[in-house]
Amino acid sequence: MRLSESERSSIRDIASSLVHNSKISALCAYGSKVAGYARDDSDYDILIVLKRFGEGVRYRYVDAPVAASALIVDEDLLNQDAGSSYLGDFVVGRLLNIYESIAGPGLLRTIEVGYKRRVLLEALLELSADYGEFGRHLVVPYEYFLFDKLNKRASIYPPALYSYVHTYTCPLGEENMTVSTEGFAEAAMSLERRGLLQAGQGGVRIVPEKLKMDAFTRVQSLFSVTARGVTQYAIHGYAGRVGLSVFSREALSKLRRMRENPPPFVPLANPRSLIRLEQGAFVSDAAFLVKELARLFGFETYSTKEKDIGEPYSTTRILTFKDSTREKSVVVKNYTDVRSLKWALLGVWASAANKFSTAPLARMDREYGMTLRLGGLGVLVPAVLAVAPAERILVKEFVSGLNLSNMINTYLKGPSDGIGPVSAYGELMARLHSNGLVLGDTKPSNVVVSEGGLFLTDLEQAFPGGDKSWDIAEFLYYTAKLSNREEAMKKIAMTFLESYAKSGDRSCIQKARGPKYFRPFSPFVTPGMARMLKDSMLSFA
Repeated sequence: MRLSESERSSIRDIASSLVHNSKISALCAYGSKVAGYARDDSDYDILIVLKRFGEGVRYRYVDAPVAASALIVDEDLLNQDAGSSYLGDFVVGRLLNIYESIAGPGLLRTIEVGYKRRVLLEALLELSADYGEFGRHLVVPYEYFLFDKLNKRASIYPPALYSYVHTYTCPLGEENMTVSTEGFAEAAMSLERRGLLQAGQGGVRIVPEKLKMDAFTRVQSLFSVTARGVTQYAIHGYAGRVGLSVFSREALSKLRRMRENPPPFVPLANPRSLIRLEQGAFVSDAAFLVKELARLFGFETYSTKEKDIGEPYSTTRILTFKDSTREKSVVVKNYTDVRSLKWALLGVWASAANKFSTAPLARMDREYGMTLRLGGLGVLVPAVLAVAPAERILVKEFVSGLNLSNMINTYLKGPSDGIGPVSAYGELMARLHSNGLVLGDTKPSNVVVSEGGLFLTDLEQAFPGGDKSWDIAEFLYYTAKLSNREEAMKKIAMTFLESYAKSGDRSCIQKARGPKYFRPFSPFVTPGMARMLKDSMLSFA
């Protein structure tokens, strides 16, 4: 307990002087006296919940036995405020932060958890609307829901910012946050039982399939926030029917708070900075991406340079940091670049054989999810370093090595020893297929041959299930495009297929010979090359 027995007794006396004890369902104290940042002249803030309170909600100010501001509310109205924001969260919002129950603790806790369940669900719907499929990778700590709601409340009612900042930056701030987030953890457990999220000790994970919000609903949600603000002000005015002297005292108090300019508190100013990822840093604003990466690498004073990589339509670039002693490069993929229209065009081109994912968030979701999944299987993939999902940007480590496409092109032009990695690629593809995974885009340009082995660098079309035969056909036909060196290409094809067939499903090779897989490549592969590749596949079918 934060209040002494003497203080609790005074609060009981105040409640008894305002209403009959038999009507009191619950009584609690909140605000500065409980949170631990009160001034010597601070009032006690108390909430009195009554059975069948005809006035609905009312503020009363008293000066004895202690100075106090009492908010009196009907129990049914408080429940409606918790469940549907009937009063614009004006009353139930008092239970968002730490409070001390003096009577009816069970009722207060039930209302608090019910309120926080709604707050949590609304916040997750908002995140799901903003981040789509990628939302499944967010680890949202319980304190996020607290500060996200406080941020919204402060934007509607700025004088409250003083209280919110001091509640969580005062000497008892950490303890206040622990107590305030316990209700969110309890609320999350009840939502998990409904399959809406995954709850853990440190936070929750979104289940996008269960939590969907379309653009229209998102706009409605924003409108709802504004409507609640209007309701709060209306209820505040109605509840605070007081004399001029009390009105003046309250107005001066609010003015003093707004002038004090509380110190910056990042969790409250930017709640999304609290969100985490299983791998890599979550960057809530891409404007700070370079600064965040520099911090991760330990650069203080540095310069940067950028270079596009990949095909002309690629949306990938290398970002290099450099100071006086070292340099560090990363790979940055932007899934909203206009050039990402390539997937829409390729989808039309290859529609008969394979369906490409074109939505930016869906592609980023696949890239991130498959990076973690393949890494868990021991497959070499560049690690994710940072993600700025709002701007659809993903940053991965840069892997030094030779591109498999360049090695194959060198082999096609003349004798070389660059065919070994082709065998390793066939073996790797069979391994992935055996685990029920497909790459979706198997061009050799998506493979880097390093000292440690083959790194798969482009996974935005990879996913569980899918068409394994397309993986095989795309590698062979794409590699042979615009080439007339049939003998050299036959060696590459046979090397790849021989390695794949050792542990892969030969029926997938047989299926890859079908006309629908060749049709997208037919304008770029000579008839003789096509016959050779189909015959090569037949020998392993």
